[in-house]
Amino acid sequence: MKGTGINMSFVVLLAGFFTLALSGFFNPSSCQAFDISINVSPNIINLDSNDHEFGIHTNVPYSIVNIEDETVALVCANDSEILPTICYADSHGNLVAKFNSSDLETYCQPVIDDYNTLMLVGETKFDPIEYFSGAGDILIIDKKAQFQKDNGFKGSQNKCCLNK
Repeated sequence: MKGTGINMSFVVLLAGFFTLALSGFFNPSSCQAFDISINVSPNIINLDSNDHEFGIHTNVPYSIVNIEDETVALVCANDSEILPTICYADSHGNLVAKFNSSDLETYCQPVIDDYNTLMLVGETKFDPIEYFSGAGDILIIDKKAQFQKDNGFKGSQNKCCLNK
């Protein structure tokens, strides 16, 4: 009898272990996420500039991103979200999202002359859906461009405008 009690406990323990171990295969988690790296271009956003767009380059393949359902967004420090004006694949096949700098100024209320954290979020289009995100700090300014009064640096000449 004594040996049967130990064997029965072992069987119950073994059955419980396999039930827990295999439950992940039969009921996979629907909320999976991964981190991406981002690069904001230009690396300084001037809100007073004539260039009203900036891009976020990623290392996530464009072919797996759910673009149709507007899942790609830029999240600001105040939890506001901005949708991209366009998304496309770069020469490496990775996601690039372009954003309007006036939207950044209006909805994100960035701290001027300081670094602001921007986070790109999105999801994949295949089951199981995976969420991705990546963050970076970017300097945001709001100044008119200041030009040098001299002739520039030697060697900065081009065919149209020669420094004399």
